[in-house]
Parts: sequence; C-alpha cells; structure tokens
Amino acid sequence: MIIQSQAGSLPSARQTAGAPNNPGGTFGESFVSELTPVYYSLLKSGRVYSSSFAAITPSAFVGAAAGTPAIGIYNPATSGVDLVLLMAKLAIRSTGTAAVATDWNFWQVNQGGVAVTGTQTQARNMYSLAATGSAAYAMVNTSNTAALASTLTMPSVSIGLTAATAITNVQVLSDDIRGAIVVAPGCYLAWGNSVATTAGSFDGAIIWAEIPA
Repeated sequence: MIIQSQAGSLPSARQTAGAPNNPGGTFGESFVSELTPVYYSLLKSGRVYSSSFAAITPSAFVGAAAGTPAIGIYNPATSGVDLVLLMAKLAIRSTGTAAVATDWNFWQVNQGGVAVTGTQTQARNMYSLAATGSAAYAMVNTSNTAALASTLTMPSVSIGLTAATAITNVQVLSDDIRGAIVVAPGCYLAWGNSVATTAGSFDGAIIWAEIPA
C-alpha cells in the first residue's frame, strides 16, 4: 500500500471519489497517530532533551539582562534547529520562611547575534540519558552572561501567596506547553521565579524537542 502525503496542504473541500492526497504537516508527517504515545517517536529519534535542577532556592527573575533565572536556554544562531518546548515541571520541597506572592514565567528575546555565555549545564537526552548531543546552551541557576533583557512570553505555574512559616507541597506543578513556545536559532529563553523566596527549595525541569529549523 502506498500513501502519498501532501505536506503543508489541506483539501479545499470534501472529496467523495478518486484518490486524494493524504494531508500532511510541514515535513510530510501525518496529523494524527495513535500507534505510539504522543512523544515516543521524538524520544526514540534522540531529539528530546531536558534541563533540570534539584533543591535550589532561585533568585527573582523578571526579564532583566544577564539575570539569573532558574533555567536559561540559548539557541545558537548556527544550530540549525528549533527548540520546541514540550513541558515544564516544578516540585516544591518547601515554600520557605517568608510570606510572598510568586509565580513562574517564560521570558524570551532575540539576541540579535549576541551569544549567551553563562556557566553551561549540558542538557540531557531523554532517550539515551547522555548529557551530550543537544544544540542548546542551557544554564541552571546561574547568571546568564550577555543575555539581553527579555519579554514575558507566557505565564507558567503559580505558587500564589506563601506563608511566613515553611510549608511543604506534595504536588508537582505541570505546564503542558505542547510546542506553543519555540526558541528559534539566535534566540534566548528563561524560566524564572518572579519573587525570590526565603529558604524555599524547588525541583524543576524543562523538556524540549530539537527539530530542523
């Protein structure tokens, strides 16, 4: 059986006879498949990576140049790939010992040819588990040297008002991005806590796919 897919094209009207082309995506992929779980093919092909942290007390980050977000990701201008965000997850070990209202947000900027050179933490491949192969320049809880001031792209997860005494949180906050945020070559993304907590402790991760640009 031969199935011909027509990339990037939808039929103009319903066709009840003949042999229509199967509508496909930009790369000729089928629009719907239930053969495997949603991200399995991307993981199996080695295109999914993660940047994560454990038990950090992040600084406040609201888009300042060369700031210190929990995770910063720069996509080099020559990478040849788009970083397509799939999800972000945050676990709260302790909200800390101060009453503050805080949330986590995504910030982005086109670096205009200026590379970000903060201390790098190698992203981990979600299939091989090797900390190699990613085109992204990831940074964890460190100053993102040369990062330009960024603009809030999308709110992520909210912690709300924390108490003046330490409180643990038994849930994992999950932001199912599903490709709605893309870091194109030459662009920078930061994920940060809007207000610093006092003695707060967090685990978290951003997971993305690297797709030819």
